[in-house]
Amino acid sequence: MAARGKPLTRYRCGEALFEVELRQVKPEWEALVNGEALRLRLEGLEGGRAVVRHGGEEHVLHFARDGGVLHLSWDGVSYKLAVEREGGRRAERHDKGALEAPMPGRVSALRVTPGARVRKGEELLVVEAMKMENALRAPRDGVVRAVHASVGDMVAPGRPLVEIDEEGGGA
Repeated sequence: MAARGKPLTRYRCGEALFEVELRQVKPEWEALVNGEALRLRLEGLEGGRAVVRHGGEEHVLHFARDGGVLHLSWDGVSYKLAVEREGGRRAERHDKGALEAPMPGRVSALRVTPGARVRKGEELLVVEAMKMENALRAPRDGVVRAVHASVGDMVAPGRPLVEIDEEGGGA
C-alpha cells in the first residue's frame, strides 16, 4: 500500500533537536526520527490519548498541543516539544530558577510558600492534566523566591509557577 507522508518537522526538547517525518502505511505509521525508522501502531487517537504499540510493547501516550508546542506524557514522563522554525531558537522566557507546568492543566496541590527552604527533588506543586498528576519538583536545593499559582488555577507552559534561588543566593 502506498505511504502517505507528512512533511518534515523539527522539534526541540531541551537542548536536543529532532527531525520528524510521519508516513502512514496502513494499518501502521512509520516515524522517521533523525533518519531512523520506527514502526508504530496507534489506536484510540482521541481526547488527547493514544495507545502506541511498538516492538511487542504497548504504551499509553497522552498529548496536547498549545500553539507551536506539543506536550507529551509517555510512561509517566512529560516532554515539551517546541516546533523549531527557520531562524533558530527563541530566547528563554524566564530564569533557570523558575519552574513551569509540563503541559496545560490545573494546580491541584501547592506545597510551598515564599521563603521556604527546599531540597532537590522535593515536591513543590502538582498540576493535574489529562487525568494525570504531574509533580513539579525542586531542581536543586534552594529558597523559594516566589509562588505565582494557587490551588485551582489553570496553568500553561511558559508561565513561571515557582521561582527558586540557590541556597544563600538572594533570599
